[in-house]
Amino acid sequence: MQSVRQKQTTMQCQVCFNEKSQANFATKYSHQCRHKERSICDDCLYQHVKQELGKMCTDDVRCPELNCGIGFKYRIVLTILSRNNDIQLVNKYERFVLHRQLESMPEFIWCAHGCGMGQLNEGGHDNNIVLCDKCHRKTCFTHKTKWHEGRTCQAYDATKNPAQRATQTWIAQNCKKCPECSCRIEKASGCDHMTCTKCRYEFCWSCLADYNAIRQDGNHRHDPNCKHYAAYNEQ
Repeated sequence: MQSVRQKQTTMQCQVCFNEKSQANFATKYSHQCRHKERSICDDCLYQHVKQELGKMCTDDVRCPELNCGIGFKYRIVLTILSRNNDIQLVNKYERFVLHRQLESMPEFIWCAHGCGMGQLNEGGHDNNIVLCDKCHRKTCFTHKTKWHEGRTCQAYDATKNPAQRATQTWIAQNCKKCPECSCRIEKASGCDHMTCTKCRYEFCWSCLADYNAIRQDGNHRHDPNCKHYAAYNEQ
C-alpha cells in the first residue's frame, strides 16, 4: 500500500533519473509547449537554462523536453532563474537582453572609447559626431570608431589603404567569432555547418545556433530568422 502511494506522489526525472516529488514537475514551462506533461525536474530545468545562457551567450533558451524545443520568453527564463536565487545570472541575463534590445535600435551606439556607455544618437548618420554622456569623448556614428579628428567620414575613408579596406570587407563577409571561445572563424566554402578549429564547438554559420542541438532535435533549433530554420512538425 505504501509503495503504491509513493508511485502516485513521485516521478523519475528523465535527465538525472532521481525520484522526486510531483511538485518538481508541477506545471508546463509555457502554454506554447508541445508536450502534455513534464518529464524533467525543476533542478535539471534550471541547469539547462544556466548552461544555455553560459554556452551560447544568447537569450534564445528553448524547452528541453523531448520533441518540444519551443522558445522560452523573457518572463519564463527570469522566473526559472529567480526561483533558484541565481541573482548573478539574473543580472547577466537582464543585461544581455537589454543590450540586444538597445542594439536593435537604428540610432543606438556604444562609446568607442571603452567606458561602457551607450546612447541614442538623434539623427543617426546625419549627426556623425557622438559625444559620450559619460566620458565626454567623441565617437564616429558611421564607422563606430573613435572620432577621426580633423577629417570628415569621406576623408577618413579616403585615407584608408585600398588593400586594408578590401581586407576589412572580406573579413566582415567571410569571418565570424566562434560563439563558444570567440576565436575568429573563416568560411572559405561549403555548407553552413561549422566546427571551430580551436575549441571544436559546432555551430551554424548563418545564425550561430549550437549544432549539437540541431543534430539532436532538428532544424527548429536554428534561429527563426535563419535560412535553415524549419518549424517543428510533430508526427
